Amino acid sequence: MNMASTLADLLADPALQLSCATGHSLLHRAVTHVHVAEVNDPTPWLTKGVLLLTTGLVERSPEQLDALFAGLAAREVAAVGFGVGLILNAIPEAWLRAGDAHGIPVLSVPLDTPYIAISEFVSRRIADRQLDQVRRMLDVQQRLAYSDATPSQQIEGLEQLAQELEAAVYWIAPDGIRRTVAGPSDVTEREARGITDELSRHLAAGRSSGSTAVGTLFLHLASTAGSPLAVARRRRYAPLEQGLIGSIATFIDLSRDTSALAGLAASLREQLITEALTGRMASDARLFETLFPGTPVCTVVAFGPGPAAAPARMREPAAGLLLKSAIAVSLATLDTPATPLLSTVDDGFMLVIPGITDASVVAAVEQFLRRETGNLASWRAGVSSPGAPGTLRALGEEARRAYRATAARPEVRVLRASELERTDLLDEWLRGSGDAPVFGTWRKRLAELDHASAERLVAAVAAFLAENGALEHAATRLGVHRQTLNTRLRDAERELGVSLSSPGDRALLWLALETGALPVPEGGGPG
Repeated sequence: MNMASTLADLLADPALQLSCATGHSLLHRAVTHVHVAEVNDPTPWLTKGVLLLTTGLVERSPEQLDALFAGLAAREVAAVGFGVGLILNAIPEAWLRAGDAHGIPVLSVPLDTPYIAISEFVSRRIADRQLDQVRRMLDVQQRLAYSDATPSQQIEGLEQLAQELEAAVYWIAPDGIRRTVAGPSDVTEREARGITDELSRHLAAGRSSGSTAVGTLFLHLASTAGSPLAVARRRRYAPLEQGLIGSIATFIDLSRDTSALAGLAASLREQLITEALTGRMASDARLFETLFPGTPVCTVVAFGPGPAAAPARMREPAAGLLLKSAIAVSLATLDTPATPLLSTVDDGFMLVIPGITDASVVAAVEQFLRRETGNLASWRAGVSSPGAPGTLRALGEEARRAYRATAARPEVRVLRASELERTDLLDEWLRGSGDAPVFGTWRKRLAELDHASAERLVAAVAAFLAENGALEHAATRLGVHRQTLNTRLRDAERELGVSLSSPGDRALLWLALETGALPVPEGGGPG
């Protein structure tokens, strides 16, 4: 099904107060995005399905308007929304004539309707329909997973997939190529032969999934236990749709060993979680609540190579599955056993454990790593605080922060987000903003001094900052005379090229000492 709103949907919403000035027969058009532009030629930034909003700020002659609308039609723009009441009180007739001439509807947008409200309506409608699609396909997947599905029932599942995606599904049967009833009816013989060729190539290559094009058809191919599937339509596939195809393919032509299917039933949820956690799909909180119905809390684990690993770290594709299996076994003894969901991200993995608090998860991960003797013994994990499924994206970020913080704690195998300290958060902030070049300059200048002198200067600065610039207290802290401290501070200013009277320099020095960019000798520190 098409996820986008239509122009008619926008006009039907009373809160938006939109009206159609021309193009009433074209209100079935889908609106995929909303774009605001007040430039001479916005067409380079527009794509199919865009609703272009403008106030007519740029004055155009009839010839220029004709050229503009010709460009919009070439880009397959859905419509133009003209804001009235700010620059002009009504849509000029020349705009309406140009819209009629090129088949572009023109909508009237009152001054009281913010442009952002129109954009939010379109985004919200797409999210709502996407969520409905996920629910329906989860239902199809569950029926295939937990029943001894006959070939006809499997084909029924493919028909529903085809209807949802407005596509045709092709597969290789003993009597030749077959396809679903649903899907485009205008596939040419040449395109059909191309689909057959792509199915054969995919089968020979042994790939799990792939995308290609045959003529103007976009194909997404997915492997099953038997023939691969080719899903064909005349528009591209979103990451969510690719995940739906792969998850349904998992249950087609299986040996029907139903004892194994319960574990496979998590595959769609895992694919959707991966797409959301990596940012490839909008992480609507309602999506996570749908994936974990009736679950009040969940915990996320970020798992990957430890900080001591070589720079060119090799991926361990089985590592996530091993951890998932170990945690599932460990948690099976609890009153409420949970099935962890695995997501592959970056050079590591994320595990989402529904219904379990972080204490039980930490114990299970710690036990797994302690028993490892191979490469995985050096891997480390960060564990989020428990939270509602709707906050899964934030929990994933928490777990990542805790995982990265293990770099400063080589003795710690598993670190909870709740155990992060101020220095960990500062390290995280500095990593995100990039290492200040001045820190490296300071280290280089100190390295040119003898070790004892460098330590004395850093200790003097650290004590001075720890006592908020109070010389007497800083001297007492170091056990030296005030004049001695004053001399060392002047030397530090000269060697480092800073001024301790400058708030900016003092702040940078404090950050360097607090985060370890400048090592703090015994007896000093910013406190």
